[in-house]
Amino acid sequence: MSGTMIEPWILSILLTFSVTVVLIANWLTGGLRKPRLPSAISLNDIAGLISNLLWIAIIFTAGVIAARYIERIRNTALGYLGFGLVAFLLSWVRAILYQRVRQQKEMWSVHDRKSWFDFFVHNVIYLLFAGVVYLFLALILRRSADPVLFIAVCFGALLPDLDSRDSVLGRLLPFLSHRVQARFGYLGGWHSLATNAVIAVLSVPLIPIAGVQAWYLLSLGFCSHILLDLLSPQGVMLFWPVTHTRYNIFRGFVDSIGSPAEHRLAAGLAVFFVLLATMVDIDRPSPIAAPAPSYEETLQRYYLMRGNNLMYAFVEGSWQATGLRMSGWLEILNAANESFVMVDRYDGKIFTAGRSAGDDLYLNRITLRTGPSVRIKPVEIHLQDQTLREGFPVLYEMQREPGLEHIYVSGDVVVSLLQSDTSPALQVDYSQTKLRRIQWSDEGHYTLQYLTAGELIELADLRVETADLVIVATYASPAAGPTVTPLPSPPAMAKPEP
Repeated sequence: MSGTMIEPWILSILLTFSVTVVLIANWLTGGLRKPRLPSAISLNDIAGLISNLLWIAIIFTAGVIAARYIERIRNTALGYLGFGLVAFLLSWVRAILYQRVRQQKEMWSVHDRKSWFDFFVHNVIYLLFAGVVYLFLALILRRSADPVLFIAVCFGALLPDLDSRDSVLGRLLPFLSHRVQARFGYLGGWHSLATNAVIAVLSVPLIPIAGVQAWYLLSLGFCSHILLDLLSPQGVMLFWPVTHTRYNIFRGFVDSIGSPAEHRLAAGLAVFFVLLATMVDIDRPSPIAAPAPSYEETLQRYYLMRGNNLMYAFVEGSWQATGLRMSGWLEILNAANESFVMVDRYDGKIFTAGRSAGDDLYLNRITLRTGPSVRIKPVEIHLQDQTLREGFPVLYEMQREPGLEHIYVSGDVVVSLLQSDTSPALQVDYSQTKLRRIQWSDEGHYTLQYLTAGELIELADLRVETADLVIVATYASPAAGPTVTPLPSPPAMAKPEP
């Protein structure tokens, strides 16, 4: 995978899978019958097609998001298999629900031209008002309006009517709208600022795909719909669930669908939309070409800022041992010579990243970002003819200090060759896709690099001839409170052999 863009071959596979899984789910729901083209295309057929396309888009988007994480786990095949199974089961359930609702009631029951025209005008009003709000914001902020972002703001403008089975989304997604309407009622709790906030939180994973602007324009479209519904006589439960009071303005200016007031409102919004469209530059903003810092400049920048803030990096690269691509946000623990030492908090893997042959991850691109302020506390421990357990009081003392982010231990250990059977042994890790944190130097001599406090505690009964350790703790500054996850207790003292 690449960073902000997914490689074309991955997108092709995800799109093919999304279409295939929806077709198979519909085929199974239809009783394994041979598909036939209808002799005449009805509105219900069009609604079904659009509903299937929407579901394909949902699976495709979920797949793009999931791919960023699946590629970072050890067994990617199981990850993709799990995603495929979940996507198939959800598609099958969705197909069953859609067919059940469609059999219970004809979804598109409006037949005469006037009713269709009123239905069309009623929905266009929400889209026009959302577009007017977006163009007005672009005008006062002196920015161009991206035509692609109209999709986000218009979809947000249709979302509140998911609580009506007779709305556009209600008819396209009947298995959702029936339940939403039964739970909240039309113009009820679903038409509220609280629901908008919940949808905004649930749509956060779409930010890496659609961008931040599309994310907040989705909420903007939702709010514009609620504002228009304040003109209806019923009003809306604006502050649900705090209060069930309905609010409206201008005494319900728009008294019903298809009323003269609604037609006048549609005409006025269309005029405003056209006027604003002539005043705002509607074009995709071209990215500002800025020279990207070189790898050496990025490394030097890290050295200048190290120790004052948590440091994160968005990286694009590939594992040198396997050739698999890797991208995402990682935390930088340190830098040694020309390489970064990074930790992936997603799976706890620690590795080196750089552009030398000895690095675990070869970096094609790296972008630094500073995190919260931190305080670094190093403590040196020297042990001689003792077990590692003797140094643990320092670990637990550091653990109790508020604001702890993490603790890592490095150093040199000389182990007695006459270890008892009950003493743990140092297992050298020869993995090529993560930092070799326990390295063998010569007989009985080991080097520890970035062991977590928990990993060191597991070696409590290891007796050493000498051990020179450096324990480095990172604390948020100002402290955000005590550590959430306590360190494990050391294992019980091993009984000496008789």
